[in-house]
Amino acid sequence: MLRLTRLLLTALALLAAPAIAAPAMAAAGKEPRLALVIANADYANFAKLGATKSDGDRIAAALSATGFKDASGGGAVTARRDLTLAQMTAAVADFRAKLAAAGPDAFGVLYFSGHGAALGSYGDVMLLPVDTGANMTAEAEKLTRAALTRRLLGSGARNLLIVLDMCRSVVNVPPPAAGSDPAVLAAATAGKGETVGSKGLARIVRDGPGAARPDQGYLVAYSTSADQVAFDDGVFSKVLAEEIRRPQQSIADALKRTSDRVALKPGRFFQKPTFDYGLQGTPPCFVSCDGNAGGRFYDCANCPYMRVVPAGSARLGTPLDEPKRGGDEKGPREVVFARPFAMGVYEVTAAEWTACVRDKACRPITGWDKENPNPLIPAAGLSFEDAQAFVAWLSVQSGLAYRLPTEDEWEDAARGGAGATFPWGDAIQPSDANYDQTESYRGGSTAPYRGYPEAVNAYPPNGFGLYQMAGNVWELTQGCEDAGCKARVLRGGSFQSTPWELRIGNRFGVAAGKRRGDAGLRVARDLAADEAG
Repeated sequence: MLRLTRLLLTALALLAAPAIAAPAMAAAGKEPRLALVIANADYANFAKLGATKSDGDRIAAALSATGFKDASGGGAVTARRDLTLAQMTAAVADFRAKLAAAGPDAFGVLYFSGHGAALGSYGDVMLLPVDTGANMTAEAEKLTRAALTRRLLGSGARNLLIVLDMCRSVVNVPPPAAGSDPAVLAAATAGKGETVGSKGLARIVRDGPGAARPDQGYLVAYSTSADQVAFDDGVFSKVLAEEIRRPQQSIADALKRTSDRVALKPGRFFQKPTFDYGLQGTPPCFVSCDGNAGGRFYDCANCPYMRVVPAGSARLGTPLDEPKRGGDEKGPREVVFARPFAMGVYEVTAAEWTACVRDKACRPITGWDKENPNPLIPAAGLSFEDAQAFVAWLSVQSGLAYRLPTEDEWEDAARGGAGATFPWGDAIQPSDANYDQTESYRGGSTAPYRGYPEAVNAYPPNGFGLYQMAGNVWELTQGCEDAGCKARVLRGGSFQSTPWELRIGNRFGVAAGKRRGDAGLRVARDLAADEAG
């Protein structure tokens, strides 16, 4: 039997979690909402921007539609255009004052579209006023990412979202002076290395005088990655505006979905939005919140959603009398997991794989996303070696050791705290999963053959809140089918599989270098002591 404590942990994490076919919807908070939108296009010393003003109007309209008031303190959000240094610093100061007056529950959004500077001298980024010259003075420190985050958190607002939709040109800026804002000094001395391969995208260090309250949080979003440019084409703002209006997702989910969608946009150039995550507790939502989202997390903009699989004892293996049991399947046994681990909530998506391809760390695949551009279609057509390349790249992106799950970890996660044949029970129906539904198992009903993978969240989650642990695409594991590990084990079945191949105990060996059109992956990683609770 499973340990009672293990079941209680799972129940608390997923309390009353409904099926995705009828997801819970919680209304967005009633907190005061204020937004400052700045759109700079007509620069005196830099190229003029064509899409920026439309960017600002588009985001202002979306924020107004979701309950935000203008930074002036009332009325619909209005984009401020072509601000000078004096005007920008005054607007930020007034925004801070209005947030402070709104009280400790306030939710503030600052959106900037225009030219930005990657400050090679001390590893930050800066918003450029329209009167910026080729060389800037220390006065410009007031408009760095670090200084803005620090200053606006100083208002006492509970949540702060800063969106920097910027083209970024490298400029020379003097290092911060001795009397500078502590956040700027922290970025100059300690913050540069936190994001691997970054150029001014490290997490803000919130130390020194005026430190934020423990319940305050921030998210700083960028329309592009540190080593890439943002294009003056309005793509990012169009997608972001749509996601701001989309119900049933937090602001963190909205930004991740924006990142994935922009990365999948066809075209000659690649743009992958990213962000610094400093939110505390449950993130706020623009429209409404997803009742199934509690307890999941991600480690970077390119990282999949993860959940903690609790420690404890689990009953693994296949009963000897289970119909269609394979000869290579292990018998029933108790397995103790001494520590919890993190498992992907979903199969790795086409959008997440595309980011790896654009970084030249993964090979291109001929995916099903060509026929269905949904960013939630799973990456497929993979081999074990392909999967190893992805988790290596993901480890570099996050600074954490991602890997494929072991077979025992995969089976434990798939069972979701139960001991049934499938993640949802002992029988299987077409409404349970994506498989060859023309076949029947244990008298289950049938349906026409579909023959393609579906979105990774298309069916209800299991007891651990993990989606499609059976069906859709086969999932690669660390398991070996032979002594020399020349063949690796896949689990879970696919959209092409018979229903009995979706049994949790089923194993399928494939040569490590062989690619299958219905093979994908789900990632795992160990948890640090402070993550494991």
